[in-house]
Amino acid sequence: MPPEKKTALVAAVEILAKRLVSTAELRSKLAAKKLFSPAEIDEAVLTVKRMGALHDDFLAEDVARSYRSRGYGPARIRMALRKRGIPQEIIEQTLNGKDADAEPVDSGQSEDGDNAFAVLHRKAAQFRREPDVRKRKAKAVRCLVGRGFSYEDAINAADRWMREEGGGVDEE
Repeated sequence: MPPEKKTALVAAVEILAKRLVSTAELRSKLAAKKLFSPAEIDEAVLTVKRMGALHDDFLAEDVARSYRSRGYGPARIRMALRKRGIPQEIIEQTLNGKDADAEPVDSGQSEDGDNAFAVLHRKAAQFRREPDVRKRKAKAVRCLVGRGFSYEDAINAADRWMREEGGGVDEE
């Protein structure tokens, strides 16, 4: 007797068992198999959502937290979330909202500014090799902008880092 044909729901559960994916990624992976009709894919996606196994908002928070912990800024996080197929409103909610369990920061600095400063602090040895203060600051700012921080946050973090390093103050 021939084996039974795998259903879209079984394939969706197998995909989700391996790793957390967005709704768009799940649809794409199921469609790529070319075994299921669009109606079967829609039904499977709705079923796993009802089961509580598919949440784009939780995935967005997880990806954002992971990227922040690795020293990336909002622009890079936004790009990663778009690439994962997260809807724009969830992306904005994730980047503009605060974690419920996070303590409020009252240091006058933004969370992104603090993250940018932490990146510079971790990469301090790399920047200290540059003897020219202006070039050192420019390299630090380029590094931060390349990691997805805004230019304003990058400048502020570089100024703060330069003051604390004692390597000179911003000289524009």
